[in-house]
Amino acid sequence: MITLEQCLARDRADELASLRQQFDLPEGTLYLDGNSLGALPKDAPARAQDVIRREWGADLINSWNRNDWWALPTRLGDRLAPLIGAGPARPSSQTPPR
Repeated sequence: MITLEQCLARDRADELASLRQQFDLPEGTLYLDGNSLGALPKDAPARAQDVIRREWGADLINSWNRNDWWALPTRLGDRLAPLIGAGPARPSSQTPPR
């Protein structure tokens, strides 16, 4: 059986441990739910406000070009591709189901 000290040593050696600081979690919370949106990234509320106020609210239809909304399905597909074993430019939110 693994000991508490071994667990703590693994935590100290974890190269991803610093990423926890990017999320807004209550102190002492271990959030391991794998079927949710996950913990809130600290920069998400500001980014969402920017999209709502500037891109949608101020830029209006110009956001298709100014903020590159046209390419969003391809950019998103390229980021999702490695997660589902697809090649770049293969998955797209514009691709109809087969």
